[in-house]
Amino acid sequence: MLTLENLSLFYEQDKKILEDITLQVTEGECILLTGESGSGKSSIINSINGLAFEYENARITGKVQVDGKEIKGMELYQISLIIASVFQNPKTHFFNVNTTLELLFYLENIGLDRKEMESHMENMLKVFPIKHLLGRSIFELSGGEKQILCVASCYISGCKIIVLDEPSSNLDEKYIDILKEMLQILKEKGITLILAEHRIYYLMDVADRIIIIQNGRIKESFTRDVFLSLPDDILYEWGLRSKNKINLENRQRPLGKDLIIKKLICDFKDKGELRVENVSFDLGKIYGITGRNGCGKSSLLRAITGLVEKEKSDIVFGGRAIGKKERLKNSSLVMQDVNHQLFTESVEEEIKLGIKDLDPAKADKVLSGLGLMELKDRHPMSLSGGQKQRVAIASVLCKDSRFIFFDEPTSGMDYNNMIKISNLIKEMKTENNIIFIVSHDIEFLNVTTDQNLCLEEFRVYK
Repeated sequence: MLTLENLSLFYEQDKKILEDITLQVTEGECILLTGESGSGKSSIINSINGLAFEYENARITGKVQVDGKEIKGMELYQISLIIASVFQNPKTHFFNVNTTLELLFYLENIGLDRKEMESHMENMLKVFPIKHLLGRSIFELSGGEKQILCVASCYISGCKIIVLDEPSSNLDEKYIDILKEMLQILKEKGITLILAEHRIYYLMDVADRIIIIQNGRIKESFTRDVFLSLPDDILYEWGLRSKNKINLENRQRPLGKDLIIKKLICDFKDKGELRVENVSFDLGKIYGITGRNGCGKSSLLRAITGLVEKEKSDIVFGGRAIGKKERLKNSSLVMQDVNHQLFTESVEEEIKLGIKDLDPAKADKVLSGLGLMELKDRHPMSLSGGQKQRVAIASVLCKDSRFIFFDEPTSGMDYNNMIKISNLIKEMKTENNIIFIVSHDIEFLNVTTDQNLCLEEFRVYK
């Protein structure tokens, strides 16, 4: 059904991204592409859906064919009639602010009449019971709900091939389970699935083949049964995450003496509020902030940092009250969507931004530790998602802030880079700072944090 034959992809003066990728995918098959960040997984996905052909200075050799038809000669709108895409960041998927209109957007654009659109919608709701998401504002959805909407919109399109790029990277355990169920249903419907993923455990019952990508080439290809028989040590050598589900350790509620949140309230209007009371933290420790999508983890980080205007707080540090301005002055934050905080023309400039007299040796140590030294002259926006994440982390690691906040620092990150980030964050820990990490990445939290605070008990829903 889908054939890649000797596919090679070049950018920027013949810089080779993919080299001689040959792959045949049969109808209804589920293929998992995995490997280290920047290995070429997303480039394969974007070659299949045609996006790679549109990049400036891109050059492609070899073939990408669907049912014998060459993709390279088609317009994007023609490709979209046969191949649907789910992206790592669901925000890049939407064209409407209303969920129902978003689901119907594709059908409307291909000229279906109202009765046909209603029929497609009814069929989709029988397959995926997501009626509760209809008629809502896109901006009010949690990250998990947005990703579910993306998958549903791919199904409603009627495309027989769906490619997914890191679809679980920002999802909690609940929504990963929902995503897995949706993928299983799509597979049962005979839809071909091709996923690029680092978090692979949830796909071990879904994927038919697991293909390891390394340096733009296919390193290994396994059937599911053979892959499941491989020892974890080999997977870690290849930069892969665990193939087994991992449970969170260190669940005890933090009790410290240095930073005390006597009261902090974030109002989510008609959705309730986050009310955190009598929680305290110690200097010299790393704390994980956990909880399901939409429970207020990112809001808590922004509130402690001093970025939330209307929060009500009584926070004490070092025995005295500390207001928003002082907290903001003493804080550094790596956002969940790092595209919002990359501003300069090169990686090296980015990590120096806003820091006076940065020690070159410290900058080089951070760049080397995160595997960014060879990329220091590259434009940050030209990097892969995982590489961008590491650049944003590097910029924070170069500062000496009292309160350091990371919001999903390992989303879309392979095992080796996860360990590098964990080690660097632990090296940052001093007797004069407190580090907070919002994350759904249990594997990462278990090797990084001293304690974990679950926000579920503090969120009040209406």
